[in-house]
Amino acid sequence: MSNMDTVFSDEKDERFLKLVDELDRGYYERIGDELSKYNNYNEFKNPHVVLLALDNGTPIACASYRIFDNVSVEFKRVYVKKEYRKRGIAYNLIVQLEKSVMERNFRYSYMVTGKNNHAAIGLYEKLNYELIDNFGQFRDDDKVVCMRKEFESLQIKQI
Repeated sequence: MSNMDTVFSDEKDERFLKLVDELDRGYYERIGDELSKYNNYNEFKNPHVVLLALDNGTPIACASYRIFDNVSVEFKRVYVKKEYRKRGIAYNLIVQLEKSVMERNFRYSYMVTGKNNHAAIGLYEKLNYELIDNFGQFRDDDKVVCMRKEFESLQIKQI
């Protein structure tokens, strides 16, 4: 993949929405209609910072975050097309998004995924996320796990 670029965008970008549609179709194939209970949670009512990976201009992967509260963001909709997986693309997208998060002085990042989504859980563990108690609408949901990472401040300390 010698010609891969990344571009920032937002939740309205058609390239992003097509990748998200592929992601959702894959989830429905694996999980079924039970997934529909998360539809409201996965809607794009709030702005998202989106990062797309492009191979020769073709969208092949995406990751995004939305503001969770004054000090936190939530990473969402991380997806890599099947033929591009196992190349570190999702890892690199998240690392780039984390830099954006730290530059905006957020302190925490959260993520929610299915408890059987071992690839996602492994990815976030590799990125130093830790399992936390489920929160919000997921508090009593035994089908998901919630994870969190605390960022070091990028602000230069005055001596």
